Amino acid sequence: MPKVILPDEFSFCFGVERALEIAKKYMEKGEYFDTLGEIIHNPHVVAKFEEKGIHVINDPEKSQKNKILIRSHGVPPDIVEKIKNLGKDIIDATCPFVKHAHESARKLVDEGYCLLIVGKKQHPEVIGIQGYARGKGHVVLKEEEVDKINLKGKKVGIVSQTTMLLANVKTVIDAALKQNPKELRYINTRCSTTERRQNATRELAKKVDAMVIVGGKHSSNTNRLFEIARQHCKKAYLVESYKELKPEWFLDVETVGVTGGASTPPEDVLKVKETIEKINTRR
Repeated sequence: MPKVILPDEFSFCFGVERALEIAKKYMEKGEYFDTLGEIIHNPHVVAKFEEKGIHVINDPEKSQKNKILIRSHGVPPDIVEKIKNLGKDIIDATCPFVKHAHESARKLVDEGYCLLIVGKKQHPEVIGIQGYARGKGHVVLKEEEVDKINLKGKKVGIVSQTTMLLANVKTVIDAALKQNPKELRYINTRCSTTERRQNATRELAKKVDAMVIVGGKHSSNTNRLFEIARQHCKKAYLVESYKELKPEWFLDVETVGVTGGASTPPEDVLKVKETIEKINTRR
């Protein structure tokens, strides 16, 4: 049986745990609502909410309830106004780190900076940040994307998606500096919890024979951890449940690192750990 190692921190991050606690308090009072998008990127958790009558909607107009919960990713200000104009109450579960990104983007645009947002264009968090930048931000991830924007002699401001890898942020900063801007200002909007967990995943992956990341496969945070694990460990796997584990992954493996994304319930991570510990790893 392999030895399974967990990092000090894993599973729900502050923002996700906060959103779930907010939702729970309303439900305990018998006040039900719809969530604008999945409350967290975890199909098992979302399914449990659905069973209790909390439904996912993608348009406020589709809601049949009086209250709509804004998840931790946040939304653009025009969506907030739309919900208010529909006469619905807002349950705001936006993560404080995301709100910091919103405020930073708006501040930089208001002060005349050409704004670069390091992130994925279609990610809901980035869409929210772009909304607070009044659509004036340039969403970039790669050097060639920065090269297409004329930054020479301009004031350049940079923020990022809260789950973004530091390496991606550095790539954008370096690419922007090559164009000799008049000024470059970077506001760190990366989540401190995310950063600690990414660092812990990196260090753990260097020490073990195999890594298993547990979480929703469409979760940006979970995929970041998987990407880091693959960079430092030859055997790295991403699963949503212990049911996806395959015994052959652990043949002749003595140590396995296991961690979970920010939207992964702790019991899911512990179940994966327990399952791996029962696998016969000898040929």
